[in-house]
Amino acid sequence: MSVIDILFGSEHLIALAGPRGSGKTELALNLMAHCERVQVFDADMYKPIMRARDVGMGDRREGTTVPEWKYMDTPVIEYSPEVWLSKGLNVVLDMGGGELGLVPLNVLRSLLKGRNINFFVVVNPYRPHSRFLIDRIVSMLPGRPSFILNPHLLEETDEDVVLRGLEMYEQWGLPKPVLLVVMERLANGIEKVANLPLFPIQRYLTLEVS
Repeated sequence: MSVIDILFGSEHLIALAGPRGSGKTELALNLMAHCERVQVFDADMYKPIMRARDVGMGDRREGTTVPEWKYMDTPVIEYSPEVWLSKGLNVVLDMGGGELGLVPLNVLRSLLKGRNINFFVVVNPYRPHSRFLIDRIVSMLPGRPSFILNPHLLEETDEDVVLRGLEMYEQWGLPKPVLLVVMERLANGIEKVANLPLFPIQRYLTLEVS
């Protein structure tokens, strides 16, 4: 089963929630790179100073076909995910981090005309206070979410970091994740020892330093 099938199934709309730094936007960008029929709606009101590298699809993420706008950090025109959904595309709602990141949810749900949203909580066990924050986030979501495990320490991530993160997650007593996110360079080694569907990703985000 493909990653797209695992996440979307028969639905066309998912939302990625989770603590700050768990890797929601990175995951969303990789889903869009992985499939031409996936669009990302940036619902993060509290965006840090991060910027997507030129991944050859920034114009899709901004909701426009004007190539010059694809380097903008936030959407530059008003649009609703309903525009994409009405065309049969799969849409990822990239929510902001933590509880505050869910503030736009009620507005989005009203714009989406009662469409069903599959919620996923992205978990990076190495983020401070993640276990506590996950409980708070889950309590604010309508319905029971699924979980995506993304254990990493940025450039310091190796196989041991991923496997240790998997152990930490299991100790927390959360539901079995539907997906394990790993860097492409680690995928072959992790696949041999982890009994979970893998999603190998690239890094598309970089911190802006001026």
